[in-house]
Amino acid sequence: MSPSSRRRAQTSPVAALTALFVVCAAISGYATVLDDSLPTTDRDLAPATLSNVESTLTDDSGVVAVSRLSDALDACPDGFSCRVVVAVDGDRRAVGPDAPTEADADSTRVSVRVEPGRVGFGTLRVEVWR
Repeated sequence: MSPSSRRRAQTSPVAALTALFVVCAAISGYATVLDDSLPTTDRDLAPATLSNVESTLTDDSGVVAVSRLSDALDACPDGFSCRVVVAVDGDRRAVGPDAPTEADADSTRVSVRVEPGRVGFGTLRVEVWR
């Protein structure tokens, strides 16, 4: 084996680390530009907010108490506005400002205490917007 063959196909560690840094920086830059160019969607907040509001409004038996409706806005996410509507037997009660048309909304069927000893089936609707 000739003395020059030992050094063939080898490079200094500084040159290898520099090349590795350049490749990693190029991949990171490409990923950043690609991520910024793709469309993004807002988080879907209504289902999670509906769950929080339902937990706030229900009593130990799982029945929505309309008397707790004023506490429902405390279950809304920070930095967002909410409107909560409970509708049962033609009676509709709401708390919060009117929602814009682009608000994220979700609803579910719930049992609602209409009066002491009487429970009806109703709808709980939550609208969330920034």
